[in-house]
Amino acid sequence: EAGRDAALDEEYTDSTDDSPAEEQTHYPNHAKSRRHEAPKRIHILGAGNLGAFVAHSLAGISNRPPITLLLRRRQLRMWEDYDCSIDIITRGLKETRRGFEAEAVGRLSENPSVPVEDRSGKGEGLMHKTGAEEYEGSLPSDLTSMTGDISEVNVPTLDASNSVADDSLQQDPPSNRIGLEESISEAGKPSMPETEISAWFAQAEQEADDKEKETMASEQTRTPNVQEEIIYHLIVSVKAPQTVKAIKAVAHRLTQNSSILFLQNGMGMVDEVNEQLFPNEKYRPAYIVGVVSHGLYAKRPFSVVHTGEGTIALSVLPRMPMGQPTQLEALNQLSHSARYLMRTMTRTAVFVAVGFSPTDLLQQQLDKLAVNCIINPLTAVLDCKNGALLYNFYFTRVVRLLLAEISIVIKSLPELKNVPNVNMRFDTLRLERLVSSIANTTAENYSSMVQDFRSGRATEIDYLNGYIVKRGEEMGIHCVMNYMLMHMVKGKNKTMSQEKADLLPLAG
Repeated sequence: EAGRDAALDEEYTDSTDDSPAEEQTHYPNHAKSRRHEAPKRIHILGAGNLGAFVAHSLAGISNRPPITLLLRRRQLRMWEDYDCSIDIITRGLKETRRGFEAEAVGRLSENPSVPVEDRSGKGEGLMHKTGAEEYEGSLPSDLTSMTGDISEVNVPTLDASNSVADDSLQQDPPSNRIGLEESISEAGKPSMPETEISAWFAQAEQEADDKEKETMASEQTRTPNVQEEIIYHLIVSVKAPQTVKAIKAVAHRLTQNSSILFLQNGMGMVDEVNEQLFPNEKYRPAYIVGVVSHGLYAKRPFSVVHTGEGTIALSVLPRMPMGQPTQLEALNQLSHSARYLMRTMTRTAVFVAVGFSPTDLLQQQLDKLAVNCIINPLTAVLDCKNGALLYNFYFTRVVRLLLAEISIVIKSLPELKNVPNVNMRFDTLRLERLVSSIANTTAENYSSMVQDFRSGRATEIDYLNGYIVKRGEEMGIHCVMNYMLMHMVKGKNKTMSQEKADLLPLAG
């Protein structure tokens, strides 16, 4: 048993590691010949459905890596209240895992493009870390002593990430499973209605905000603690609109030797991260992008139902723009962190993860983008299930007009220049058949955008239809249908937010 725990906590630091000696004794299996390798710990940013699913799955592999959850301060209380564990329910069978470490992250005010070793540490980074002696009072004592089984947390809050792998596969619990799932939760923790969960979240967030205000002034100028080790492997699963804000909280701990895996819906997030966080390519981490087709939904906090088995397509993005020719040798010369993260994902059987070339993965992203640009916003505006879009002449006409614009934009992208069969793959008729197939397969499901509306969360419309509109404008293509649908979604979202806040519309 001791040997297993030691293998779990084994990490290797590089030659520039300046951590105190007593900290290094925590890793008894240091090997001098492997000091150049990056530590094996994986950090997961995003406590939603997908983040919980990823960590729970990584926990089940042999020689599993240590995993740290990067949570907001208010989420840590929820993590404690649910025994620092996460449940994944597949085909009615619940599996619970625990043993994760958790860190609280906050806002940063520094320039993240400066390398870690040159930073003054201004801003707010790690608040506390479970398992560290000085923070033992913040979390349950049983968590600080954990070194074994990994159990990740899924912490969906009202404004937090609730990332779902495939929007079209996300669904409400079927009525014929209610009895089974209730019996499962009775054996563990009681199931809570959505309204009670929302009320509980609101109360927990308010109490956490009160504490946060008392220490905000000192934390904004705090120098980074020695516990803030460099993050070598970061998996991002937050909602697309929260990507920059979430990564900014830990950007001072990322270097050019780090790797970031983006598991999100929509497109355009990587460009925003480069523009706002890592404009200097010299200090930019390696990027890995994934396209996920697993179906997930939250039964309650820290309990996720795996409704549909899918796949994860992965690719390491080249540092040069996609439009330029990519040399095979450049793709083979991956950093140690990128290779390790790719290898860990592909050897996790539950993921069914496969690596692709950047161009092949881009085409898969665009396929999924086209489907999400139709099903998500239309079902959100209509407040209906995916199947309501089928066998309706009037909806079909709208879908064809939207896909006509999407098809033109995709086929005109410079990234796909000289790629064979692009015109055939992204033809309007093929895209329409693809949308119909997905809508038929998930006819009884609600898209993630419908659930975002109902929960009062911001939608990903700017990274779906908004991305099509933006790229079209860059090439002189006016996508009026997608522009209209984008603003219909934003308008309805604003109206629903006002209604929840009991605001009255005023003229003038």
